[in-house]
Amino acid sequence: MGRPQLNEEEITLRVKVTTDGGRPEMRLGESNFQAIVDDKPVDIEDWRSPTETVPPPAWIVVLIDLSGSMQQADSSGVTKLQGAIQATRRFIAEMSDRGGDTRVAIVPFGEGGGDCGGYPVTQDAIADRFFPANDIKQQNLLDYLASQTPCASTNIYDPLKQAIRLLGDEENPNFYVPEDSPKPEPRLSVILLSDGYHNKPNEERDFQGLRNLLLRHENIVVHTLGYGLTPEQLGAKYGLGRPATREDIQTVEKPYNPIPDEEFVDLKRLREIAEVSGGVAEFSGDADEIAEALQVFLNALLGEYELVYLQPNAERGSKHEVVVEAKVNGETIQTQSASYTITVFGRSLPLVTRLSMTGVVLLLLGMGGVLPFWKWSQWLKQEAEEDF
Repeated sequence: MGRPQLNEEEITLRVKVTTDGGRPEMRLGESNFQAIVDDKPVDIEDWRSPTETVPPPAWIVVLIDLSGSMQQADSSGVTKLQGAIQATRRFIAEMSDRGGDTRVAIVPFGEGGGDCGGYPVTQDAIADRFFPANDIKQQNLLDYLASQTPCASTNIYDPLKQAIRLLGDEENPNFYVPEDSPKPEPRLSVILLSDGYHNKPNEERDFQGLRNLLLRHENIVVHTLGYGLTPEQLGAKYGLGRPATREDIQTVEKPYNPIPDEEFVDLKRLREIAEVSGGVAEFSGDADEIAEALQVFLNALLGEYELVYLQPNAERGSKHEVVVEAKVNGETIQTQSASYTITVFGRSLPLVTRLSMTGVVLLLLGMGGVLPFWKWSQWLKQEAEEDF
């Protein structure tokens, strides 16, 4: 549950419901929810499903792997780069259709070497690519990426760290609003699409560094999307009789290993990265599945239920605690509690009452100010006439 939003005594809650693996639960109805304020149930005055609500503000970084293996064809026959671009176009279009204030930065990544310049990622480079979902610059960038010839090697952790450090800057008013602000908290997320594995030395150390960074920024969610064959499929393809592992990859030191370097996707690490941040991990083999996975991510990012209720006995300065219960798959689950403070005396008074009060105030001003002044002026006039 996000921070409660107050409009006089009307309280609006935004609630996200996920099942195992962080996948969004989008099919609940109003009867599945109960708001409990100060340990007492309250009536829900208004309710909206995730498809009916205006999405909350969001800043999303989409990291697209442009390593050399993205030139390979996927199971549907298109190159992985083409599939990734097509899926990202659909993702952007769907996000635009939902409305709201959503900013997306599409960022290619890959480490260069030799004649390949690569696609280095910095915080400034990410910040410069944030545009609204419906901005023509998004399509222009995707057109540019579609024309590229991937040649880089895969470095997963450095681009992720740059994105998280940027979104984790609490001094940036785009990403963080004051606690007393009436504005909703922006949703911050990174989507990592990769068809490879981190092929730099000290991979375990780099993963632990990323893990620690994610734990320091619990409000930033990373969703991971593997593009290629699963370890089970690779094991079957090359007759291993078991799922493929990093130990089966062909390298300079182990040239006779069965699994070509460009075919291995580190599904285990992608799942662990998503799990640490509370994100969703998906694995797909063709462009259509990639697009469907991105739709899941979009629902996980922006798919929130909206509940509205009236604060009972609203008094200025009174503090309250609220939790929301939801019935999901026969079980009752509960959000963390959230607190808020009423800043006004309930609703505005009716127009007739306000007009009556205005008339009384004017009458009192007349009696207390105008009438004494008029009597004083009459007394001065009388005194002047007697002097003559």
